[in-house]
Amino acid sequence: MLRPDPLSALLLLLLIMVAGSHSSAQTADFSLVPAESSLRVFVGKAGLLSMLAHDHNIGIRDYTGRIAIPTNGIEGSRLELRVDTRSLVVLDTEISDSDRARITRSMHEEVLESAKYPEAVFRSTSLTGIVKRPDGEVRFELKGDLTLHGQTRSIVIPVVVRRGPGQLKATGRYVLKQTEFGIRPYSTAGGAIKVKNDVVIDFQITGR
Repeated sequence: MLRPDPLSALLLLLLIMVAGSHSSAQTADFSLVPAESSLRVFVGKAGLLSMLAHDHNIGIRDYTGRIAIPTNGIEGSRLELRVDTRSLVVLDTEISDSDRARITRSMHEEVLESAKYPEAVFRSTSLTGIVKRPDGEVRFELKGDLTLHGQTRSIVIPVVVRRGPGQLKATGRYVLKQTEFGIRPYSTAGGAIKVKNDVVIDFQITGR
């Protein structure tokens, strides 16, 4: 068996290191800053007796994310976002503490099954419809795969990005159909009081 020439092996190692360094230099990497970001879910009421119920605003407390933007253009950008579904909390202020606790318990145990599916993950696959404005604002549609409640679906999210020195801010809104992810929307009183299948996810995130 031929033994590798030590000099050749060293040169090969140097080439790999240079290539890796060159590749890394071609991407600007950002990490999400939760303290400067917001992820919220709006859940609307429905049913014949919906006047007896409330719409709900849900906050997401625990999430992490990474954004990679090629230095030669935004087209090849990538985003990965991970959410701890157990960190969702009811933000409604017009209900009692006991009602808030009951709604939170139902959300986690009956709807999201958070103990069984503790993580939701979004990974982008492409950007389309990119529009760059003179003021530096960039609008596009972000396509990717969302894994929620044990099921993965391809989704498209309209996003607006503003980039500054060492940071970027992204805002967007996505309407999610619960049943597409095997989630049964909450319902009681024989369906006379329930929540809509469509829930609205709003986000304002900062990356540094």
